[in-house]
Amino acid sequence: MKKVLAVIVVCVMAIGAGYAQKGEMTAGVQFQVGAGKGLANPGLGAKFSYSITDPWRLAASVDYDFKVKNTSVWDINIDAHYQFFFGQGFRVYPLLGFTIVGYHATAPKSVQTLYSLLGMKAHSVNTTCVGMNIGGGFQYDINDAWGVYTEVKGQCVSRGGSRFVWSVGGCYKF
Repeated sequence: MKKVLAVIVVCVMAIGAGYAQKGEMTAGVQFQVGAGKGLANPGLGAKFSYSITDPWRLAASVDYDFKVKNTSVWDINIDAHYQFFFGQGFRVYPLLGFTIVGYHATAPKSVQTLYSLLGMKAHSVNTTCVGMNIGGGFQYDINDAWGVYTEVKGQCVSRGGSRFVWSVGGCYKF
């Protein structure tokens, strides 16, 4: 019981120390292109990040890739960045995190027409994959309130849905 109490006290102190740091928060939008399995989907997304300490930052993003070849893709990401600061407003970071990727595929119009002529319904396929992100990026702070960034990451996921993602975006700093 004493060990459990000690662990709880240490956890509460660590959380309190994390909130005591002055963290930079950003919110932004991004354009991305995801490619994998012969499919390249452009899309849009939203990203929120919070700097826990000067070098460590957590980032969460949600993206939706537009339909290409009857397939659309969405993803939710939580990444950790370790930032290296260079000069005035320029930072480079490797990233590592978790992702959930969803694929929705429908049959081509010709197949749907054939099925309807036969009195049947063409099926669509929904697949959700869980995995990890690994990559890197850089950010340039234009001024105290605005920044631009680009990231490249591989999304290594279950069920063979792995893909490569490149994003470019802008962010507002709080």
